[in-house]
Amino acid sequence: MKDFFEEFIKSAVDIISIPSVQEDPLPDMPFGEGVKRCLDKTLSICRELGFRTVTNGGYYGYAEIGEGEELFGILGHLDTVPFGDGWDYPPTSGTIKDGVLYGRGVLDDKAPILSTVFAVKELIERGLFPNKRIRIIFGCNEESGWKCIDKYLEYEEMPTQGFSPDGDFPVINCEKGIVYYEVAMPTLPHLLSIKGGERPNMVMESVTASLDSLSPKAIETIATRNDTSITKTDNCFCVTAYGKSAHGSTPNEGKNAFLTLVETLSEEYSGEWKNLCDIINNTDGSGYSLALKDEVSGRLTINIGKVFTEEDRLVFTLDVRHPISYSREYVYDALTKVFPSADIRQTMFHDSLYIAKDHPLVTKLLGAYEKVTGEKAEPITIGGGTYARALNTGVAFGPIFPSSESTIHQRNERANISDLKKMYEIYKEAIKDTCFETAKDN
Repeated sequence: MKDFFEEFIKSAVDIISIPSVQEDPLPDMPFGEGVKRCLDKTLSICRELGFRTVTNGGYYGYAEIGEGEELFGILGHLDTVPFGDGWDYPPTSGTIKDGVLYGRGVLDDKAPILSTVFAVKELIERGLFPNKRIRIIFGCNEESGWKCIDKYLEYEEMPTQGFSPDGDFPVINCEKGIVYYEVAMPTLPHLLSIKGGERPNMVMESVTASLDSLSPKAIETIATRNDTSITKTDNCFCVTAYGKSAHGSTPNEGKNAFLTLVETLSEEYSGEWKNLCDIINNTDGSGYSLALKDEVSGRLTINIGKVFTEEDRLVFTLDVRHPISYSREYVYDALTKVFPSADIRQTMFHDSLYIAKDHPLVTKLLGAYEKVTGEKAEPITIGGGTYARALNTGVAFGPIFPSSESTIHQRNERANISDLKKMYEIYKEAIKDTCFETAKDN
């Protein structure tokens, strides 16, 4: 029998090589040409493996195999966040170097969702028979709003249960609530313009502000720091601050360039600059009067992902991941008190998810993880949001291992081939236990 894992890696490189960052819509390409090309290529791979495929106007696609009334869903996505700069290898090259695969989508989420296709095919080639329909769903707008899932739910059957390979191992049975806010406040003194950040759910890597004045001491300080730079024109000073990107659900793992800028300039200007610095200084929400936590889902996190000026307003986006025992309305009320002069607009939300740890779906997936790794494990909580929330009964399941570095949403997104192999074996075992007639090895 051929090596399905090896075939999976080759196909993963093929779809990683297709840029699939959301762009302006085109006819039958609601998220741009690259995303649609990636979807078409993925569905072509699935058809070659014997799956039935369906797509709907470029919003989503799925590959299905098996018969019966019950439908088991595996949900992932093919769109990615922007690449950013400073990669060791081109982000669409799918370079394998020293046993490591590099590329945007290696972890989030092209390779993980594609691996489930090959895992199902290998089980069938081994002579096992699905006891239900298995549908692997490919979203195309997960990073920018979930319009793909909205469209899927409008037209398609909802799986009875399933998982999303777009989180962490061992099993994620609890996901915090997610809400994005756009805060438009009076601009800060001496600020002419500012622009930084890519997405609300990415820690800001760089930001540039134009200012009408700076003291000689501030100019020297900014010029000598390794995380800021300065240039001067006839009319203004341009100050750029640099940080480290990370996923918006784990902002403490990055370094927010906007905070660096505000901290630096608050020493020069104080007043409103210092007030804003005190508010945004921590990612646990304490400055916003939102230092919230509960026993099940842990602490709130907050990230400023984008910032810009619009007329006489300073506008920034907040990505808030709140404990499941609190509501987004609670968060909104707190923000209105902290920013009394601001216009605050909710732009996106996903309600929290919780599946009891003794639910059969959770215990079967944990069993597959333990069988392959030899490690006893308990389900966990994350601040990230996965497609598991779209299912009636669903959890997130991999691909990040507890002992592995996560480079999701960062430059040099990558994974060890050995970890991808272990991931593949776990998914194969889990799908066998949940969707096939027999759990006996063949």
